[in-house]
Amino acid sequence: MAKRKNFETGGPTTAPVPIFLFNTSEWVSSARLNILLPDGRIKHIDYSEYLHLGFDDTVLAIVGVLRAMAATGKPKPLSLESIAHSGLTNWWQFCKERAERGNAPFLKSINRSTIESYAEWLTMKTTPTGELWSKNTARTAFTKTKTILKALVERKILLEEELFPRYLFPGATSTQNRRRYIHPLSDTERERILRPLSREVAQVFDGRHPGSTITQLGLCVFAIFLKTGVNATPFLELPRDLELCFMDHPRVNRKVMITFKRRAGAFTTTPLNSAETKVVSLDVYKLCQRVVAMTEREAALAIGTQLEGKLWIYQTTDGALRTLSPQTLSGIASAFSERNKLVRDDGSHLKMSSQLFRNTKINRVWRASKGDLLATAKSASNTPTMAERYLTVTPDMLEEHRLAGEVLVDMLSDKAERDATPHSGCKDSLNGELAPKNGEHCIDFLSCFRCKSQVIIQDDLHKLFSFYWALFEQRSRVGPDNWKKLFAWIVRVIDRDISPKFPPTIVVREKERARIEPHPMWRSNAVQSALRSIL
Repeated sequence: MAKRKNFETGGPTTAPVPIFLFNTSEWVSSARLNILLPDGRIKHIDYSEYLHLGFDDTVLAIVGVLRAMAATGKPKPLSLESIAHSGLTNWWQFCKERAERGNAPFLKSINRSTIESYAEWLTMKTTPTGELWSKNTARTAFTKTKTILKALVERKILLEEELFPRYLFPGATSTQNRRRYIHPLSDTERERILRPLSREVAQVFDGRHPGSTITQLGLCVFAIFLKTGVNATPFLELPRDLELCFMDHPRVNRKVMITFKRRAGAFTTTPLNSAETKVVSLDVYKLCQRVVAMTEREAALAIGTQLEGKLWIYQTTDGALRTLSPQTLSGIASAFSERNKLVRDDGSHLKMSSQLFRNTKINRVWRASKGDLLATAKSASNTPTMAERYLTVTPDMLEEHRLAGEVLVDMLSDKAERDATPHSGCKDSLNGELAPKNGEHCIDFLSCFRCKSQVIIQDDLHKLFSFYWALFEQRSRVGPDNWKKLFAWIVRVIDRDISPKFPPTIVVREKERARIEPHPMWRSNAVQSALRSIL
């Protein structure tokens, strides 16, 4: 089973690096620290704006812990940066609000109740668009803060040992509470990216690309992401010595790419473990060879530094050496999208990302394997449970089903008179085509999608897509075989026959709304159990 991200410091805690609290005259400088990142950047952290608000001792103690962690290298610098930024930024906002209400969280006052209040505060935060944070987002922010507070407990700076209640975010990791799903590329969207990307990568390979070195490296990375669906961080950490990360494969024109996913916690062994390896075509290897040749000068300059032996290395305009990071790739992707005017099928902005390409690759393997979840998981170096989270539309692998009912887009009042069903509507639930016609209303809502009496209007979309996601929720509960037999055809009918009848922007909006906030009909555990009871 795939491991969740771990922000713990690791290692023994019996002899922690000491923390020194500073005199008043040194407060501003003592609220700042620097974190040296693997790509050569130095992240400057400054919490001085939170001084003199009533919880100075908390600020200085936490900065001391961060400095101790930076000195020991546990957790890793990128994790520490994430903790210091997205984790503690929320904590400081919470502390500031409490201080404004006269309840500043100085060290001696932080207790179990404070932690519970912080967890509740996180669940009430909103995105820039006004939507509440998902439970999983709140849980992730809390976990990062907990790492620091736990370190204070270990150092006896916080004295309450039973500080953290359990189950503060129930159900946070379930599908509907996870971060917003990045929908994979359709075949036409993939083609829109593939054509200009292939052209520009060919220019890089031939030495004719007009862009900077960082742009050229980024384009090569995205080309490999699109082809392989590999995870970004392990790939960006590949060494320059390609013999260490590529092995010959028995098949012609194939290589085995070896990466180390830090969360897996194990180096590659022989025989090779699929969790750390991926069979790739020879052009991926040749592209990496080209990158080695392109960055020879930068590699020579990096000798003796922490960037020595790195593959994706470049030099900035001010002469500093750096390696590619997700942040730099994001800027390259934005420029590429603007340069080529990339849009999705619904007209929204289309931007390359490793997650988008990984989702796309996994779904393409799923379709090509005719729904073989084990094969899909193996291709993605995931467990079957983890691979399922990437999957979207079920492939057409059962007998043909077509919508027999009616879709009304104009929503005329005389046409919209119908009986309500759990997901849409029915012209006549007593005497409709598949009704029992015995004086009782039809309750076989799964058969609606092959019944001529079904009527779907635009107002149904939220309820319809809530039902749609509820079906996907059953996949891990009823087993893949039962799911394909009972529910896959319904998902296909909704995607293929119903969705195209409505404006794409409305479909995308209602589909995402249903994922985040299901219709009340499909929030009930009893209704979810009813779906499973038909087995």
